[in-house]
Amino acid sequence: MHSERLLPVAGSVNLRELGGYPTHDGQMVRWQKILRAGDLSHLTRYGRFQLAHYGLKYDIDLRSPRERNYAPDKIPEQAVFRSYPVYPTDDQEDDGDLPLIELQAQSQATLETDPYQLMVFDSHSQLAFRCLFKDLLANDQPKQSLLFHCAAGKDRTGIASFLILSALGVDYQIIRQDYLLTNIIYSAADQDQLRKKLKNKNAAEFINRMNASFSVLGEELDQVQAAIVEKYRTIDQYLQTVMQLSEGDLDLLRKIYLE
Repeated sequence: MHSERLLPVAGSVNLRELGGYPTHDGQMVRWQKILRAGDLSHLTRYGRFQLAHYGLKYDIDLRSPRERNYAPDKIPEQAVFRSYPVYPTDDQEDDGDLPLIELQAQSQATLETDPYQLMVFDSHSQLAFRCLFKDLLANDQPKQSLLFHCAAGKDRTGIASFLILSALGVDYQIIRQDYLLTNIIYSAADQDQLRKKLKNKNAAEFINRMNASFSVLGEELDQVQAAIVEKYRTIDQYLQTVMQLSEGDLDLLRKIYLE
């Protein structure tokens, strides 16, 4: 596979690259390092081969245990699978690979009912994303990629992408465009034709034009960003305080994922 936004992996849903996005300081997110996706339970044998060839090292499942068990991921044998359910689980569910000691030490769950606000302010959700960042820091070898996903690759995956790209110094408007790209993908009748449009030199103009029709959906992410800034003053402060990323961690992330 070549470096392109929407990857043609057989049996995949909304599987995309985060490589190629520019940062505030003139760097760029490396290709073949971070992938985002929807459901992976229908990957074909060839699709698994494609991901193995692409260097898939970590598969991070952000879905609930029920979703995970109902539609288990089909990934290359050598990939490391992690289950980090973002939404709080109930007594009938396991907690995947979230560390038990940290779960037991959590404060009372947030009273947030909005799922987007819950994802950034609930202690269970925060723990899931902290675990994701730990694996991102461990994914330090060249041409080895980490993939994170939920069911549709939009909400839980969208918040994860927002946090990761923010940590790497990507401008919020670019992050928002990437978030809304999911809607373009699901509305496209011809995925191959869409893939070609996303590869050409006018891709940014095309995405902006298409995203205009989904702007109201982008308000969910806008509200999350605004709520974080209101409570923590900056996204960086949230990342350091809540995601527990030190300056050294942030520097290492940028060393691994930027060029």
